[in-house]
Amino acid sequence: MSRLGILVFLACAFNCQAKLEMESLPGDGVWVDPRFKKTNPENRIRTTVWFEKQFLGDGAAFLRRAKEFAGTGRTKLRSEVLSTLKAANASSRKASQEQLSALTRAGTISSLHYTWIVNGFTCTTTTRGVEKLKTITGVKKIFHAGPVRQLKAAPAQENPSGGGKSAATPGPAPFDPDRYDPLWYIGKLKVERVWKELGVTGKGILNVIHDGNFIHSPWVDGNLHRNPGEKENNRDDDGNGLADDRHGYDFTRATGNLTRRPLPPGRPHPSVLHGHQCVSIICGRGSEGYPVQPGLAPDAKWAGVIAINNIEQAVEWAIEQGADTYSMSFSRPGLGNYRSHWRKLMEHGAFCGVHFVSGAGNFARDQPIPVQMRIPEDIPHAVFAAAGVQRDLSRTPFSSQGPVEWKTEHYREGRVNKPEVCAFNFRVPLLSPSGGKPTTTCSGNSFAGPMFCGTIALMLSANPELKPWETREIIIRTATDVADKGFDSQTGHGLINAFEAVKQARERK
Repeated sequence: MSRLGILVFLACAFNCQAKLEMESLPGDGVWVDPRFKKTNPENRIRTTVWFEKQFLGDGAAFLRRAKEFAGTGRTKLRSEVLSTLKAANASSRKASQEQLSALTRAGTISSLHYTWIVNGFTCTTTTRGVEKLKTITGVKKIFHAGPVRQLKAAPAQENPSGGGKSAATPGPAPFDPDRYDPLWYIGKLKVERVWKELGVTGKGILNVIHDGNFIHSPWVDGNLHRNPGEKENNRDDDGNGLADDRHGYDFTRATGNLTRRPLPPGRPHPSVLHGHQCVSIICGRGSEGYPVQPGLAPDAKWAGVIAINNIEQAVEWAIEQGADTYSMSFSRPGLGNYRSHWRKLMEHGAFCGVHFVSGAGNFARDQPIPVQMRIPEDIPHAVFAAAGVQRDLSRTPFSSQGPVEWKTEHYREGRVNKPEVCAFNFRVPLLSPSGGKPTTTCSGNSFAGPMFCGTIALMLSANPELKPWETREIIIRTATDVADKGFDSQTGHGLINAFEAVKQARERK
């Protein structure tokens, strides 16, 4: 089915389908994040609110409801959950809108935005405003989401995609696994065998990459996702509230331009090329003048999102575009109880069929256990984290390790095993947008995560109906042990074995 066909199918599902059961959040009264008590009453605060009705009610609901839908394929489950989440938010919005509009007119709250990925809303208010929010119909939990930050608007550009001529590049020719030399990590992860013996190259899969900057180049432009309802004309053609979200969107600056920092002249700059490198590892392609093969899933598509305080909008956009994976090579420390919101958001997203993937982090040298892994990589079940090893399979000393700890108001498991597996994060070839063979390298778990993501893209290309918890089970069972026998907190269940993982994914089909 084409991407346009998927979107039509999901729209029909939303309008026509019987809704799944929603659950109620446990507890009496309205819970308020204790962090508000430590905040100056005059300061305005980013605030996230949950309504009582959620698809996953208590902190143990993820695994319980996963069993409930054991016999449902990912495509059907995605459409049913998406329909249910949107209907629930529409109902909560109807019940609360008049009260929230009154608070907006009074200046008590501002920047009100309803969210359906977690049934609730976000706004800006003060600690006094929080007391008013407690009286809103259906409100159950109120989170302190951090201080308000003033951000510069995006500069006006002739081409809002930020891609120049390359953004309009036609799709690439059929992938030939023998045409360009694969970079060394592809062989180590047994990806060449996936291409040649199984004939799986990532076709039909959309990877959304969440990063801070994207540089266009022939390595990545041939695989760009095209939002079928959107044109590049400074208008919102598909009616989703976003103008020119053709290949992705910067939700912080409200622009389709994904290039915040252009590449300076001279040698490749790893920080500016961070997003470009992550995309290249997942699905980059060699071509004339670009004589190596960097991507694990070269026939997959990608789109980029940038979002500092808009994670809800970014994930909602990804789901509505039909995303299969969502790659996150970043960390958010010190979120307190607000960690629960990130986790609930990604748990709901997983039931919408999205595989969330992250590196384990680079904090083993300066942070204690259990906080070396932070949000989002410390989220159990719904986020898959890859730790890092070097080319000789020895552990990279800076690679964050588990276990992690969950003792928020909503999630209380205590110590949880992490990471899931490991991939390569040390001296990975850094691709220059100007072409040629790589002459320098980059290091960090930012690049182990995309190797995990690319492997999942191959698995879903072989079997699109795998739900995230099924994919996770296959990939940890097929991993190659590289440290202590069995699971360990430094390398998880072992090095990703893409060939065995894709093979088993196809057998389940």
